[in-house]
Amino acid sequence: MRAALAEATMAKLKSWYDPEASQGLRVVPREDRETSYVAQRWKHPRVRPTLGECLLYPLSDGPGLGLLFLFPPALWVLSLPVFDFIAMLEPLTKSDWALGLVVVPIFLPMLFSFSMTFGYVLLFLGHILVASAMGENDQPRWPEWHPADIAEGIGRWIWALLFGAAVAGLPLAVYWSVVGTIDWRNGFVIADLVILGAAFGQMGLAAALMHDTIIAANPITVLAAIARIGWGYLFPCLVTAVAMALAGLGVYGLLYRMPRMWMEAVSLWAFWVFVLYEAMVVMRMIGLTYHAHAMELVWFRRRPRWASARLGRIYANS
Repeated sequence: MRAALAEATMAKLKSWYDPEASQGLRVVPREDRETSYVAQRWKHPRVRPTLGECLLYPLSDGPGLGLLFLFPPALWVLSLPVFDFIAMLEPLTKSDWALGLVVVPIFLPMLFSFSMTFGYVLLFLGHILVASAMGENDQPRWPEWHPADIAEGIGRWIWALLFGAAVAGLPLAVYWSVVGTIDWRNGFVIADLVILGAAFGQMGLAAALMHDTIIAANPITVLAAIARIGWGYLFPCLVTAVAMALAGLGVYGLLYRMPRMWMEAVSLWAFWVFVLYEAMVVMRMIGLTYHAHAMELVWFRRRPRWASARLGRIYANS
């Protein structure tokens, strides 16, 4: 009896229309300008970056920590003989230059290995800059090991370095040769020139990376970008200038201020850890500065091809 009743009930035509449904279900519309939870979690707001968050960025995820733990040993092995050889030749004489030419064939393979390893580090730093410029809070994956991409990345960095050196390097060399001695006044002028070079160099690097061409790192594009950002660009320039000064002091100390060989070896390892750390801090600062002023700059809307063509794998068959 029950089975027949159930079959009869199922056979009847059903209507899903319920005039009272609006009382039991309410849809809350979301405004177009309201930021979703996903954007709040994974996207950085368009505000000026702080020094604290940039200092914590290299330690916030695996790729940054891996860079600090895995690459300093390789860079230490490849650079220690060069530092020792330069320190041994100080002061340089004509016989020392002759000895240097003799050992050049021995150092060439090591210099090539160092260039490729350090070039891969520069490529990853470029990915950090682009990811920060896109407003991403997560660190990017390590890029694929590809010699062509590494060589291209080295070219972008060299172009930006030459661009900054052309703006501040020549005036700094002339001023140094004229002054001769350094006091607090001359130091202030030299610091201003270093900040000026850092301002043009890092903006040229950002333009070359984000536009996917070194042609974008030209005076017109760089000056226009700096003018649009305004005084908000001063703090990233100060951070970069301080980082460059600390790295330069580290090189000077390793070459001329280490009384013992073992002290130089230990200090060189710590030097590479510190340089990689401050490089990630600077790239984060530059990228977030662009992200905060992206509406004024309007450089690009999508990730550059060189930073998106790879899937973040170290090997092509992984």
